[in-house]
Amino acid sequence: MVDSLLEIQSMKAGVCALVESLDVDQILPGRYAAYRPLLVDGLCYFLEKVPPHHLEEIIEEQLELHPECSFADRVLTLFHSCPTLHKLGQIVSRDRRLSSELRGRLQRLESLQPTTHPRDIPKGVLCELRRNPDLEIADQPLAEASVALVLPFTWRKPDSGETREGVLKILKPGVNDRLMGELDIWADLGVFLEERCEHHGLPVLDFKETLDSVRRLLQQEVHFELEQKHLAEAADFYADNPAVVIPGLLPFCSSQVTAMERVYGVKVTDTDIGSSGCSMLANTLLNALVAKPFWDTSEASRFHADPHAGNLFCTPERRLAIFDWTLVGYLDKSQRTDLVQMILGALTLNETRICRAVSRLGRTQPDESRLRACVSDSLREVRKGSFPGFDWSQRLLDGIALSTGMGFADNLLLFRKAILTLSGVVADITPDHSLDRVMLSTGLSQFSREFPARTLAVPDSRSFGTHVSNADLVGLWSAWPSTAVAYWLGFWRDCIDEFGDD
Repeated sequence: MVDSLLEIQSMKAGVCALVESLDVDQILPGRYAAYRPLLVDGLCYFLEKVPPHHLEEIIEEQLELHPECSFADRVLTLFHSCPTLHKLGQIVSRDRRLSSELRGRLQRLESLQPTTHPRDIPKGVLCELRRNPDLEIADQPLAEASVALVLPFTWRKPDSGETREGVLKILKPGVNDRLMGELDIWADLGVFLEERCEHHGLPVLDFKETLDSVRRLLQQEVHFELEQKHLAEAADFYADNPAVVIPGLLPFCSSQVTAMERVYGVKVTDTDIGSSGCSMLANTLLNALVAKPFWDTSEASRFHADPHAGNLFCTPERRLAIFDWTLVGYLDKSQRTDLVQMILGALTLNETRICRAVSRLGRTQPDESRLRACVSDSLREVRKGSFPGFDWSQRLLDGIALSTGMGFADNLLLFRKAILTLSGVVADITPDHSLDRVMLSTGLSQFSREFPARTLAVPDSRSFGTHVSNADLVGLWSAWPSTAVAYWLGFWRDCIDEFGDD
């Protein structure tokens, strides 16, 4: 009993020392300083729940680092040791709210040089494929991701003798057990963080539901049949866009292997194609991964839920190759409609319309007065010149979640996460690009294509890709007089408030 207690105390001491060495003050930017104690609590909780043998490996890796090693290198080493943290690192690696030093280290997680030795690759997984005389499979992995290895191969088609190049995606040794063990920790981490929010006097955010949704999504990482299904669907979805490449599936797939065409290129953030080429590439990225799924007419539009730079390549022909379709989200048409209603409400300075749309988007309902206060602040930004577009609507939802604790559906949160990740990637490709500009231009193009159908549509039908009815358009036009009144009333109220503050 005494030995067990000493072992637990030693483990806790090791965890505390490890978290202290990560220097949380440098991980979170100053504007989120109030959340630093919460991050410490969360890291300690996660590491204390990790199986002892895994924790020992983590601590040994940290001890092997040089004593003067930077906090960023320590964070990188920790994230590389844990599949779920590895995925988290990929997501935030382009987030410009983090320090440039930390971002630079985390970006290594996007596409790692293989560290798995060929002898550790499970032989049973590839045994049958290696017996195929038409396949020549490399022993050395081409790349390594959070849960998978990528092995190159060549295939000589027996009917024609044509040789094709492909890659095999297989799980890293032991990663399935490690991933599932970490996801079990995440199941309880959300409740723990909500309790600690109260302890630290922070708004009680909906961590449980958010982490549960991420946990359910990450479980898909080890189910290759899903990825194969998503790849086939993505190929159909982007078939009309010659600027986008989706790797084609090859006839060697199974529940343990995804076989696909090999696509050559470099990460979109590492291209050397000049400023105009980078601008076109950024436009293609935002168009393909945000605008196209958003302006889709289907009831549930799919989107790539993991668009970090390691999954986005620029081919020698300057086409966009989109890899790793394991993680896919679906955005309901009703949700896209309400996001557009928020923007229409902002254009007409209609606070009530925005609040109603936000309430429909919510999974939980906030205090009405706090919601209206958030919306009122956002409309003040509009009156001061902020464009009430897609970026504005996403900032408003962020602010509502932080200040009111309002919960949103997990697919909406996943879409927001994908946009944040992609925005960081685009910013590293070219500094002069706007999601609003792309959404506006693609939205207008969609409107022009659907215009003939509008002449036969019933007034309140929103069955269009723009998610706007003819009645909405008439209302938008007729609201301009009242919008002008609302603007000037709001403008004078802003002046009075600022005068009162002085």
